[in-house]
Amino acid sequence: MTTAPSALQLEGIAHAMAEAERMKPVLATLSHTFAPGHFHVVGGPSGAGKTTLLSILALAIRATSGAVIWGGEELSAMSPQRQTAWRRANLGMIFQTSRLVAVMTVAEHITLAATIRRQPAAVPRGTALLERLGMADKRHQLPAQLSGGEKQRVAIAQALSAEPPVLLADEPTAALDAANAELVAQTLRQYARTRGAVVICVSHDRTVIEAADTILMLERP
Repeated sequence: MTTAPSALQLEGIAHAMAEAERMKPVLATLSHTFAPGHFHVVGGPSGAGKTTLLSILALAIRATSGAVIWGGEELSAMSPQRQTAWRRANLGMIFQTSRLVAVMTVAEHITLAATIRRQPAAVPRGTALLERLGMADKRHQLPAQLSGGEKQRVAIAQALSAEPPVLLADEPTAALDAANAELVAQTLRQYARTRGAVVICVSHDRTVIEAADTILMLERP
């Protein structure tokens, strides 16, 4: 699997879902290139297909039409086994709400990410990210001892510690106050630039939008 900086390309992507014996469009036809080394923000009104687009990019669903291309290879045409391998090697995800394991401490979540990715260096990277995100003093606490915003910052540090070439984030600052939202937005932007990664973030947060290198506004189909 390639780890060199590559653009993530959409060629004629569109998606529809079956509803009452007809196909209802949920994502209008879209061709777009997400360049490496940039912090890309996707916006648009409710119903424009932002979450659907992230699901297509994550290979969680296959678009009704079009292709997702990475490093010259059509990801959407891969076998399920190869898609799973590609995700494991290249994809990081930050969800709107954190998905931490109740019985694991903050530090153990960083170690878990390093173990899954088989990247021992991810542990010191994750520890440094926890410090940057103001979570260094919470390393030995369990999720139940953290606020919603603190859990989210742990999840962000965990995702970035593995240095995925492609990072998808769904409203990552939704649980954060203004100061921490600014910190997270700048951290994601810096990560894209220093790692040469494709970072794509769905967000309504003005702080995140203002930090973006590019903004893609979707419209309802």
